[in-house]
Amino acid sequence: MPCVGIHLQKRCTSFPPQLEYRTNVQTLIFCFFLHFKNYWQMITSTVSPVLKFGLRFLGIWPDASVYSNVYWFSFMISILMVQYFQYLYIFQHLKISELSNLIDCLIVTLDYSLTVFKLIGLWIQRRVFHQILADMDNDWRECINTEHLSVMTIKANISHFICNALFGINTFIGALYLLGDYVIHFVLLTEDYNVTLRQLPIKLQLPFETQRSPIFELLIIAIFVQVMLHVCTFCTLNGLILTLVLHVSGQIDIMCHELKNVSKNALFHESTLSLFQVQIERHKKIISFSKNIESLFSFFAFMQVFWNTLVICCLGFIIIFSIHNKTGTFVLIKTSSGYFVAMTEAFIICFAGEYLSMKGKLIANAIYEMMWYDMLSSQSKIIIFIIMRCQKRLTITAGKMMDMSFETFTSIIKASASYISVLNAMY
Repeated sequence: MPCVGIHLQKRCTSFPPQLEYRTNVQTLIFCFFLHFKNYWQMITSTVSPVLKFGLRFLGIWPDASVYSNVYWFSFMISILMVQYFQYLYIFQHLKISELSNLIDCLIVTLDYSLTVFKLIGLWIQRRVFHQILADMDNDWRECINTEHLSVMTIKANISHFICNALFGINTFIGALYLLGDYVIHFVLLTEDYNVTLRQLPIKLQLPFETQRSPIFELLIIAIFVQVMLHVCTFCTLNGLILTLVLHVSGQIDIMCHELKNVSKNALFHESTLSLFQVQIERHKKIISFSKNIESLFSFFAFMQVFWNTLVICCLGFIIIFSIHNKTGTFVLIKTSSGYFVAMTEAFIICFAGEYLSMKGKLIANAIYEMMWYDMLSSQSKIIIFIIMRCQKRLTITAGKMMDMSFETFTSIIKASASYISVLNAMY
C-alpha cells in the first residue's frame, strides 16, 4: 500500500493543480476500498463485535470473565427495582381521571417486564446458546480456505450491518422517548404551568422526596443510563435472533450450491454416494441448529406476541387521545416512536421465522432440480428420503402453538388497526 501511494505521488508531481487534486481524491477512494476489502476478509464470525459486547455484558457469552455474572445480576436487580417502583406507581394512580398518564406508564412497564422474562429465559437456555456458538465456530472452520467462505462472509457482513443499525436507531428513539416530556413542557410552557413540579424520565413511585437538588438531577442521570442499557439489551436480543438465522441461512446456501454442482458425469460414479453422505450430514447439522434456535427463542416469541399485543393496545389509546388533545403533535411524535419500536420488535422475530422457513424450502427445490432421473436406483432412493425430510418446515414457534411468520405479523397489525379504529369511533 505505501508503494502505491509513493508511485501515485511521483506521477502527480508534474500534473496541473486540478488534475493533482483529482488524483489525490482517487487515491483516497482507492485506499478506502482497499481497507474495506481487508476488513471484509478479516471477518471470521457471524456475531458482530457490538453484539458480542452486549452478550458479554449480559454474562451469556461462554468465555466471559467472572465479573460478567456480577454485571448480569446487578443489571437484573436494577431492572427489578425499577419494575417494583413502576408497578407501585400504577397501583397508586389507578384512577379513571389519570387514565392517559396511567397507560403511558404501563407501556414502559410492560416493556421492562418483557425484558425480564427474556433475560430469565436466555439464562435458563444458556447451555443451548453455548452449543449454538460452538456449532457456528465449527462451520466457520470448515469454510476457511474453501469457496464457501465468501457466502459466510456476506452473511456475516449483513449481520454486522443489521446489528449496528439496530443499536443506532433504537438508541436514538429511546433517547427521544425519554426526552419527549421535557420537550413538550418546554415548548408548551405557560403561566399556569407549575415549574416547581419536575418529572422523571419514566413514571416511578419512589419512597423519598425527588424534587430537591441534587437528588433530582442524580435520579435523571441514573434513570437515563438504566433505560439506555435496557434499550441496548433489547437490541442485543433482537440482533441475536437475526444473527443466528442469517448464519443457518448461509449453511443452507452452501448446501444448495453443493447439490447444484453435482455434474451429470458424476451421477453414475460410486463417489457420488460419498458426496450425498456429506450433504446428508450437513443437512442434519442444519436441522439440529434450527432446533436449537427454536428451543432458544420459542418462549421469547410467545412472550413477544402476548406483550406486544398489550403494548400496542396501550399505544393505540394514547394515539387517539393525543389526536383530540391540544398537545397532540408532540405527544403523537413521542407515542409513534414507541409504537415503531413495538412493531419493529414484533416484525424482527416474525421475519426471522419466515426467512428460516423460506430458506428451508430451498433445500428440497435444489435436490429436485438435480438430474435424479439419470441416477441409479440406489442413489434416487437417497434423494427421496432427503426430500421427505425437507417437508418438515424449519421455523420458530411461539410456545409451540403458532409459527412466527409474516402471517402472524399481519394478524398483529390488523388487530392493532382494528383496536385503534374502534377507539377513534368511540372517542
